[in-house]
Amino acid sequence: MNRRRRWIIALGLPLLGAGLGWYLLPWCVSLPPGLEIPRTASVRYLARDGAPLRQLLTAEGDRVSEEVTFAELPNFLIQATLAAEDRRFFSHGGVDLLAVARAFRDNAKTGRVVSGASTIHQQLVKVASGRMTGRTLGVKFQEALQARRLAMAWSREEVLTAYLNRIHYGNLLTGCASAASGYFNKPLRDLTVAESAFLAALPQSPSRFNPFRDRDAVRPRQERILKAMNELGHITSEQLRVALAEPLVLQKFTGGFAAPHVVEMLRTEPSAGTVRTTLDAALQRHVEQIIATRLAALKDRHVTQAAAVVIDNATGEVLALAGSRDFFAEEGGQINGAWVPHSPGSAVKPFTYQLAFERGFTPASMLADLPVQYPTSSGVYRPENYAHRIYGPVTCRDALGNSFNISAVKLLMNLGGAEVLLTRLHSLGLTTLTESADHYGLGLTIGNAPVRLIELANAYACLARLGEWRPWSMTLGAVSEKPRRLLDRDACYLIADVLSDNQARLLTFGANSPLRLPFRAAVKTGTSQTYRDNWTLGFTPEYTVAVWAGNFDNTPMQEVTGVTGAAPIWRDILMHLHEHRPSVWYDEPAEIVRARIDPRTGKMLTAQSPPARLSREEVFIKGELPPAATRQDYDDRGRVILSSEYASWVRSRDNWLGDLVFCPTNDASEKPWRIAHPVPGTVIQLDPDLPGGGKRLLLEAEPSNAEVQWSCETLPVQHDGPQAYVILSPGRHTFIARAATGLVQRTHVIVQDDPP
Repeated sequence: MNRRRRWIIALGLPLLGAGLGWYLLPWCVSLPPGLEIPRTASVRYLARDGAPLRQLLTAEGDRVSEEVTFAELPNFLIQATLAAEDRRFFSHGGVDLLAVARAFRDNAKTGRVVSGASTIHQQLVKVASGRMTGRTLGVKFQEALQARRLAMAWSREEVLTAYLNRIHYGNLLTGCASAASGYFNKPLRDLTVAESAFLAALPQSPSRFNPFRDRDAVRPRQERILKAMNELGHITSEQLRVALAEPLVLQKFTGGFAAPHVVEMLRTEPSAGTVRTTLDAALQRHVEQIIATRLAALKDRHVTQAAAVVIDNATGEVLALAGSRDFFAEEGGQINGAWVPHSPGSAVKPFTYQLAFERGFTPASMLADLPVQYPTSSGVYRPENYAHRIYGPVTCRDALGNSFNISAVKLLMNLGGAEVLLTRLHSLGLTTLTESADHYGLGLTIGNAPVRLIELANAYACLARLGEWRPWSMTLGAVSEKPRRLLDRDACYLIADVLSDNQARLLTFGANSPLRLPFRAAVKTGTSQTYRDNWTLGFTPEYTVAVWAGNFDNTPMQEVTGVTGAAPIWRDILMHLHEHRPSVWYDEPAEIVRARIDPRTGKMLTAQSPPARLSREEVFIKGELPPAATRQDYDDRGRVILSSEYASWVRSRDNWLGDLVFCPTNDASEKPWRIAHPVPGTVIQLDPDLPGGGKRLLLEAEPSNAEVQWSCETLPVQHDGPQAYVILSPGRHTFIARAATGLVQRTHVIVQDDPP
């Protein structure tokens, strides 16, 4: 008995100690804190349909996929991983003692390390603790205890899931989902048996098995894994044969680089995980292609860049945004033309007219498109029309459609000045207008203040929604703010009607410009700063499309206007949208009525009105019909009788109405002539927002048929038909007018350069 007891004690105590150590000692160590903290996934940006745009790197420089669940792991990938790393995963206790014994034997025989024995539990502990190098024997022993504790605390499924989500597969790819995407550009569920074995082969030595550097290096290990899967009964002999014969087709995917300017804009916002954008991936690619194609045709006219924005009016979501021709282009491709402010020129005029329509003006209201000048703190402001012509009596429809500058400036003055328009533009979300109204002056209505394309596009989208304002958004589901009524619905309808009227823009753009579409669409162009920028913005009830074209170095284009630069891009985009979702124009609001008018007077033609040589149908808000035309408006030849302020214009070459208008005056030959323009002592501030920098100055005598000869010692006098003019330069200039009778008159101006 004593001998037997001694044998029991001699054998039992070590076994008891081993058992206690196996089950109790692991509880003396804690699991790595990293195991309890989910690994930060790389931020992924997707199009609205889930198409990848870009996946960013984490702060550690890895591309980490979002964690997948055990149910999402393909069986073949699990089986391949276990065949490669831990065949007894479901039977050992976190540390594989048989593997340890085998490794000890093999290493002892060779005198060097030829095999390891670490389990998936141990590898997960190592990855979670971040101790990938410098691991001493003591550290390894601690990791073994932690692996044992992990096996007692977590289920096998939890361990395997965490391992496959955290293990490195090389080429900055962490996690099996990132590896499937990075090497094969496919989701986990689509992996074949051969591809699963390929991925399982990489974690042992990601740098040595880098397939992008040496595709054949990983092949032997992949084949061993496949054969092990067959030996373990995971795949059949036929599946093994097919997998061994399957060629390795790599499709390197680095997270994508689509819609780069959108992603760069979104990167400024805090985000994590997957960001689903509002972009339509196919439309985005098409817009980028349109820009590249159209700019190629303008290369000889020094147009290097363009930007475009497409907004879904119903939601405010940005469906496409291209900030430049090519993100990697040498001419500032990484600059975002949809965000960098530029002067919009006439593209802001619709908001002046919308204000006017809210305050009782109508599309038939008359404006006197005649020379005018306003005193300012820096001199005299004298607006000029783009074509250096004056158009006399024009309706608001014709003035807006043809984009007359003088009319727009006069209208804004009538409404109360720049402060009124500035307040409205602020309410529409234009954030770059940070100066005072006095700083911008009346030139605000013709675009002397820089704005962002995307913000102006959203202001146009408010017009397209007939006055309902929504914030624009590039993140799907991010807009929670309800639309609010900002502009008068009926006034917005009048703006849409005018801007969609091809007849209303004939004088400036002709009948067959790129602005004419086979369906109704509202559109407005803008050209600013001596051809430095040009714009085209427009909308249908469904979409708003905005385009800017120019050069990021601010050099002028070669006489490229909004209708020749940005408009063809705008047209192509809107035509593409219409092909996929045909546009339907607005139903006419109940408060809108129609009446025939004489466009020379803006007055309504009734049964009692005399026969008019010109007429057209016009739209009005109910209760705002103009007065009826009477016989006092016409002479006996049916010509409209104009007031005396039009006398010079009627007799000038700018009179586009010809014999349709009449201005009764005394015989001009009986009146003494005088210098009408410039007024002596006029201070002229050169304005870069005007065509030619505002340097062209007309020399005018009154009456217009007075025959005088102009001269100037400091500037050459030039002629455009009977019209005399000079090109100004800074300084004081005296002009002399001599009549055939010998009478001489003088005037002078002081010209100041553009302020810094």
